[in-house]
Amino acid sequence: MPAAEPVAAPTAHTPPFSLDDPARVEAGKGRFGATCAAYCHGSGGVGGRAPSFKGRSDFVPAEAFKVISEGRRGTDIMPPWGKTFSQEQIWELVAYLQWLSTQAP
Repeated sequence: MPAAEPVAAPTAHTPPFSLDDPARVEAGKGRFGATCAAYCHGSGGVGGRAPSFKGRSDFVPAEAFKVISEGRRGTDIMPPWGKTFSQEQIWELVAYLQWLSTQAP
C-alpha cells in the first residue's frame, strides 16, 4: 500500500478552508463589523476612509491576506493585524471580503 501524501499546511497563499464556506464568510463578517467597519471600511465594506469592497472584479485573496496580515504604508495606511488575528481568522476576513466583491456596488 503506498504511503499517503502529506497534507500541505495552510500558508498566506492557500486558505485552510474553502473561501465560499458560508460559516467562514459569516465569521469574517462578524470580525469585520467589530474591527474594520467603524473607522476605515464602513458598514458592509462600502467605503468610509477606504475604497469599497463591493463589486470589486480585481479582488485577489492572497493579496488581501497579505495586506491584512502585514498592513500597508504609503498613501493607503492600514495597520497590520497579523499579530492580533490567527491565519485562520484572517482567512475568514478574506472569505467575507471575497463575498463582498461579488455583491453589486
